[in-house]
Amino acid sequence: MIPALVTRLRFTLLSFAAAMLALYLAMCIDLQQPYWAMMTVYIVSSPLTAAVRSKAMYRLLGSLLGASVALVLVPLLDNTPVLLCLAVALWVAGCLTVSLLDRSPRSYVMLLAGYTAAIIGFSSVDRPEAIFDIALARGEEILLGTLCATLLHSLWFPQAVADPLRARIRACLGHAGRWADDLLAGGDAATFERDRQQLAAAANDIHQLATHLPYDTSHLRETRAEVQAVHDRILLLIPVLASLSDRLAALRADGNMDAAGLADATTRVAAWLTAPAPASAADTLALLAELDARIAAAPHADWAELARLGALVRLQDLVRLLSEAQELL
Repeated sequence: MIPALVTRLRFTLLSFAAAMLALYLAMCIDLQQPYWAMMTVYIVSSPLTAAVRSKAMYRLLGSLLGASVALVLVPLLDNTPVLLCLAVALWVAGCLTVSLLDRSPRSYVMLLAGYTAAIIGFSSVDRPEAIFDIALARGEEILLGTLCATLLHSLWFPQAVADPLRARIRACLGHAGRWADDLLAGGDAATFERDRQQLAAAANDIHQLATHLPYDTSHLRETRAEVQAVHDRILLLIPVLASLSDRLAALRADGNMDAAGLADATTRVAAWLTAPAPASAADTLALLAELDARIAAAPHADWAELARLGALVRLQDLVRLLSEAQELL
């Protein structure tokens, strides 16, 4: 409780200091709307330093793109207000569509490009000769706010994304282990749905955090390939566990769990999952070899035998993906 409170207080004070610095500098150099610099600080600020840096860069790129579009549209269509409104509306709609298609923080570029063009364009529609000055002032205000926010959050008490990302990966693997354990123990559908949603949400959080890795203040930015590999395996766990759930449910309903050593295999995998200490590499390899031998010996003459074979293959995939993710972590 106390560390979280200290972190929030530190973030609040840093954001306030950066906002006041941006406002002071904007007023000193006599910008048209100095409060935009202060607002920009609060918009790009985040408890994680990497997120501040990435959002600042995306905001600068989006503002530059939007200002450029306004510089093109307003002089061309100023004499036809209906066409100007239509062109700006189409640009905003297109940028919003692209930003919604890309669910990563990179979508901020197109979002900013859309409404920056609208703000600059409609602000200068009654004085098109001042469009360049308005766009330049807007760019200066955005640049000043992003620089102040980035500098203060980077120089004083920077918060690396490494620790929350590592903790989220551990939590995600824990969700996968619980889902697998519930499946093997024969839980109910509501429990499976809860486990699935937790794993999917954790995987999405990892993706969002990993997007900021190139801008991180820790050495973890050098391990983007490993983080991506862990994320790929976590994403593969979702269909593997869902497929295993379907097969086990069908086999239990027909009373065909005991044949071909499937019951023994599920018991072995459940013991591997719930072991108090992480399994060694030798134990994991032995379990994978055992499952491989059961798969090779399993008959496949009818539907029930094919379902058991599929369950054994999914058990092997589960063990392999979890072990590889733990090793990469």
